[in-house]
Amino acid sequence: MPITYRIDPKAKLVHTQIEGRMSLEDALAHTYNLKTDPLFRPEYSEVIDLTRFAGTDLHQEAMMAFARGLQGEVFSHSARRAVVAPADSAFDISSQYRSMRPDTANFQVFHSLDEAKDWLGISSDKTILFE
Repeated sequence: MPITYRIDPKAKLVHTQIEGRMSLEDALAHTYNLKTDPLFRPEYSEVIDLTRFAGTDLHQEAMMAFARGLQGEVFSHSARRAVVAPADSAFDISSQYRSMRPDTANFQVFHSLDEAKDWLGISSDKTILFE
């Protein structure tokens, strides 16, 4: 599965990585895995790392369904979520996804991990998930 994640309850942070191509099945499985993980809390912040992302098979309608929470949004509306998309193609897809969301203030897209961590307020003592 190209989507993996780690949860740091102390930092109240989920670090999600997407490697390779992501399918609808991958996205649905990730949603289910987070919902059923006993460490997960909807109010946690999230960093979505697209450094090794190679694209998606999601159609526009599926992206919109996820963006609007129709697939069962697992994060609360107040949770801050940062996408790290160094490649222009990943940045463009992430920005498009962000524009489909009804709540864009707490969902931002960045080119670098440092920018994302800064926006999330992650200090150097909370970076264990990124090692």
